[in-house]
Amino acid sequence: MKRQTRRTFLTTVGAAGSFSLAGCTGILGTDDETTTSESTTDAGTPSNTTAPSETTSGEDNPDDGQQSGPQTFESFEKLGSWSAVERQGTLKKSTKQKYEGSQSAHIVGSKQTKEGQIFRADFAQSGGPVNFSNKNLSLAFKCTSHDFVKIAVQLYAPDRGHIVEMKRTLYGPKGKWVRVNLGVTSAMRPKGVDLSKVYQMKIIGRPNDSNTNKPIEFYVDDLKTVPTPKKGMVMLTFDDGLASQYTKAFKTMKQYGFSGVDAIIPAAVYDDGFLTQGQMREMTENGWDMIAHPNAQARPLDQRPAKEQEQLMVDAKKWLKQYGYAGHKYMAVPKNVMGPKTFDLANKHFEATMSFGASPNALPVIKKDTILSRMYGDGNLQKTKQMIDYAARYKQLTPLMFHRIGGDGFPEQKFKQVLEYIKQSNVEVVTLTDLEKKGLFI
Repeated sequence: MKRQTRRTFLTTVGAAGSFSLAGCTGILGTDDETTTSESTTDAGTPSNTTAPSETTSGEDNPDDGQQSGPQTFESFEKLGSWSAVERQGTLKKSTKQKYEGSQSAHIVGSKQTKEGQIFRADFAQSGGPVNFSNKNLSLAFKCTSHDFVKIAVQLYAPDRGHIVEMKRTLYGPKGKWVRVNLGVTSAMRPKGVDLSKVYQMKIIGRPNDSNTNKPIEFYVDDLKTVPTPKKGMVMLTFDDGLASQYTKAFKTMKQYGFSGVDAIIPAAVYDDGFLTQGQMREMTENGWDMIAHPNAQARPLDQRPAKEQEQLMVDAKKWLKQYGYAGHKYMAVPKNVMGPKTFDLANKHFEATMSFGASPNALPVIKKDTILSRMYGDGNLQKTKQMIDYAARYKQLTPLMFHRIGGDGFPEQKFKQVLEYIKQSNVEVVTLTDLEKKGLFI
C-alpha cells in the first residue's frame, strides 16, 4: 500500500486524531480507578494511603519465611472455613465449574447490592495469623453473569483498620477462567499494616456497571502465593506506535536509562504521525519491545467472528516477526475488551497479553490463563505516583500506559515528572522481554 493510500485509509477510520484505529481507550473512556486516592473502611471512614518511604513489616528480610515457588494457599476443596458476608450474596461449592481439583467456590450476589462477598476469619484458631510478607497472591476467577466486572481481595493486616486491598477490573472474558495476579491498589493506615499478621481475608465480586439490575455470579479457585522478587518493577507501555513515542518519550527516557514497550499497528508504520522502522529499530537497540497491536480499527475484536479475530492477531504478529522484532510474542488488546474467543486466541498465539485492568500485577507472574493489567499513566498524576509507590513497597509490577506525548497529548513536563518519580523510587524499569529473562513469567 502506497504511503498516500495508507494515510487515506487511516484517516477514513478516524486514526489520525482519535486513535480509533488502535482502539486503546478503556470501555468507559477513562481509568475509573484514577480518581480514588484514599481507601475506605467498612464504615465509610477514609484513611491515608502509603508514602514512598514507608515499609511493610516483615519485608526487610527477603529470606524470612520465603517460599521457593508458587504454592497453593487455598484450593477451595473444602468451604467450611469460608462464609458469605451477611446480606452480600450466597456461597456454595461447584463441582461443575472448577479450575483445579474437584470443586470451586460459587458465589451469587445479593439482589439488593448486586455484589457477592465471602470471607475467612479462622486463621487465629488454625495456628495463628497468616504471614503474607514477601508473598504476592494469584487467584483463578470466572464470571458467568456480566461482561465487565471487578474482583477484589482484602487482607485484614492485622484488623479492619488496616485493610490491604487488591482490586482488578476485567473487561472480559465472560465465562472463562482467568488467572488474576493480584496487585495492591489501596492500603488503610499503611504505617500500621503488618502483612505478617493477616487475621481475615475477604473476596469480593461486583458488576462494573453500578446501574445493573442483575446480581453477579462468579467462581473462585486455586488461590496461590508466589515469592516476591527483591525489588518492585514499573513498565512504561505505549499504544499505537505514534511518532511522539520516539521524538518525545524515547529520547527523554533514554536520558534516564529507561526502556519501554510499544504496541505497534503494522498498517500505520511510516504513515504521518506514526513511527518509522528506522525509529523502531533504534528503540529496540536501546532495549525496547515492539509488540503486536492488531488493527481492529473502530470495531472491537470481540465483536468480530473468531476467524477474523485470529487473522488480525496473526497478521500483526507475522509482520513483527518478519522484520525481526522479538516482541512479536506479546500482544496489547485493542479497545481493552477481551471476549471469550479473543481470550482463547490470545492464549494460542501469544505468550503474554496486556489489557486495561486498573491495577498492578503480582510478581512473579503466573502466566497460564492470565491477562497483564495496565493502568493509565497519563491520568491522575497522584494516582500514578501512588501505584509506583505500591510497586516499590509490595514488590509488584506496575505497567503504565501512554499514548501521545506532547502536543495535544500528555504534556512533556508531566511525563518527565513521572520519569523523575520512578528514578527516585526503589523500583526497576522493565520490559516484557526483561520479565522473561529474569524468570518472572512462571
